[in-house]
Amino acid sequence: MSVNVKTILKSPLMVGACLTATVTLAGTVYAVTHPRSMVKRAEAAQSVQASCKTIVFDAKPPLNVRDTPIERSGNIVASLENGEILTVIGEHDGWLKISEPAPGWVYENLTRKTCASDPPTATLTRKRITDPVLATLPDEPGSRLYREAVSQFQSGNLTGAIALARSVSADSAAYPQAQIALKTMPQSWDKARNKYGTALEAEEQNRWNEILKITTDYPDIRYWREKLAPIVKKAIRMQYFSANK
Repeated sequence: MSVNVKTILKSPLMVGACLTATVTLAGTVYAVTHPRSMVKRAEAAQSVQASCKTIVFDAKPPLNVRDTPIERSGNIVASLENGEILTVIGEHDGWLKISEPAPGWVYENLTRKTCASDPPTATLTRKRITDPVLATLPDEPGSRLYREAVSQFQSGNLTGAIALARSVSADSAAYPQAQIALKTMPQSWDKARNKYGTALEAEEQNRWNEILKITTDYPDIRYWREKLAPIVKKAIRMQYFSANK
């Protein structure tokens, strides 16, 4: 029985079936011929998860460790300061079971998870936003709180970032940087927000060159840069079209 190729191509269902079969076959072949790549990706994902740490973040420290996942009188077995790393071995109804630094249960909402490997930072200039001070800080509670404050700030959580920075104790190596951050974070945030508003107005009025000028002095905050990026791309595209009419 002969197959008319033209007839097949005229049928959307047949074309879809052919494409599905081709993609499935290609995926199967890749998985078989590149098993190491698949394993490496799985191992990389596990590695990122393993690099995450859960730290104490209580608005009214210290954080109580209880012998059972319930808040009641007489079941407190230990107290932990902000920034201490918890070894989590289980969870139940909003509680975390820990083995270190003291065995027991803590309320999950009074902790924060921080990861050593953050997603790549997308900026308008395609460079990673970094704080040179972070690399020099020792691994101690205050430094971990400050690192998490910077992470929260970059992701768009100004309130959380300020709360974390305020939790850095005066005896921490990160205390001076945290105090500076308490002043500069709100200032940088307001500047970025105002410039973003100006960019929106310029977009509505087709003032593309003004949008491009905004990028030359835009604060290094990932959250606001990602919001501005689509407007900048549009401005570049529109200027190109105008120049090539």
